[in-house]
Amino acid sequence: MNGNQLKLIMMGLMLLDHLVPLLPPQFSTPIHMLTRCVAVFFAFMAVEGFHYTSSRKKYLMRLYGWTAIMFTGNALINTLLIKEPMYYAYNNIFLTLAIGVTILTLIDFAIRIKEPFFKITSTLLVIILTLVTTLGLIPAEGGLVVIPFMLLSYFFRDNAKKRNISYLILAIPLIIMPLLGLPEYSFEMIKVQLEGNPEFLFLTVIPFIHLYNGQKGSNNPFFKYLFYVFYPLHIWVITLINWYLHS
Repeated sequence: MNGNQLKLIMMGLMLLDHLVPLLPPQFSTPIHMLTRCVAVFFAFMAVEGFHYTSSRKKYLMRLYGWTAIMFTGNALINTLLIKEPMYYAYNNIFLTLAIGVTILTLIDFAIRIKEPFFKITSTLLVIILTLVTTLGLIPAEGGLVVIPFMLLSYFFRDNAKKRNISYLILAIPLIIMPLLGLPEYSFEMIKVQLEGNPEFLFLTVIPFIHLYNGQKGSNNPFFKYLFYVFYPLHIWVITLINWYLHS
């Protein structure tokens, strides 16, 4: 399947995940577990975009531009319409993807540049950006998983076996961390913790990556900007509906 076809599937799963506030509560856990592949798939495609784009500068500007649009829209909705923090719109995966592509750009620059000063400076910036994002010091949605995932996808892009093994290794701490400090390690307690912290299920993206044939699909501008428009629009609509139903 080409990139556009897989993006449409992921957009459907993304919509399902964001509809959770409007659905009966018993659907919340299974849907969240089912849809952990979405953010990392778009991160994978961002890495692909980084490799194939004719202008990395324009690609980054587009990501940061939509980050600003998302922040502005969220702020306007939260301050002018909703005014109830529990119903606020917070999502902004554009920022996470933009930071991820920035890190890849710095890595590529550090590899190519010969001057030691610029090589060291770029490397330090990569380390700093990676740490502050994964540790949550920058409010980047899903940064704990998405940024390491993008790095692994970049470094092992040409070796699917090593890439998949690296994903499995990344999943290990995501399984262990929610289980640390439990009062007891019964099956039920472990089950509850993992259901409440299903980030390790990003691994479900692997089959979709293997379905990807390396082709972008149609070059129609509709497909180029579909995700950029659909992502904020559906979040804002769902946010407003949720607030209206509970106000």
